[in-house]
Amino acid sequence: MTNEVKQVFGASPTTVISLAAALANAAWTYSGLSGCTMVTLDNSTLLYPRAQAVLDVPDTFSAAPTDNSVIELWMTPQDVDGANDVIPPPDSAGIKQAEQVGVFRLTAFDVQQRTRCLFSMEGVKAATFAILNRSGVSTSYSTNPLTVKVTLLSQAPT
Repeated sequence: MTNEVKQVFGASPTTVISLAAALANAAWTYSGLSGCTMVTLDNSTLLYPRAQAVLDVPDTFSAAPTDNSVIELWMTPQDVDGANDVIPPPDSAGIKQAEQVGVFRLTAFDVQQRTRCLFSMEGVKAATFAILNRSGVSTSYSTNPLTVKVTLLSQAPT
């Protein structure tokens, strides 16, 4: 139908976090964490207002997480004042100035889990991300890294 709205997805998903290590309960990812690779998400060209993040925990958990427990998604906007970023970013001492933008809900099964959340990118030209494990158990790592992938999205008329 004309004048209807459809979803428009950006380019292929960007892997913003790849963690080739276990993540303990109440622990978070940050630049410099052993086994953690982080990539800045660039939204500066088309300025998509929304995004979908997908958490993939392929090597399961140390035990089944509590049903409906979460792994939180945190974002640190970049280039907020010209080329200056929001500071301080997450580090080994804390999440600091990152903003919680979503949660990945988990089920009470000690199996691979892949789940998603939607969040706003309004006013954000670029960002880095962190996750905070609130599952009650640690994630496991043997061969496949835990990943968070983000796909930018918007709406357009048909």
